Amino acid sequence: MANDLGKRYACAACGTEVLCTKPGVGEATCCGQLMEAKQPKPLPSAD
Repeated sequence: MANDLGKRYACAACGTEVLCTKPGVGEATCCGQLMEAKQPKPLPSAD
């Protein structure tokens, strides 16, 4: 799995978040486990 440019990754154990500024091969890890990609927050509607 490759890290995607502009994606945020979060550690489920300690809450650390990182932003990927250079894409590449490898996996983001923290506290001995893989970090999960965060989902984007929905934008409010402009009604």
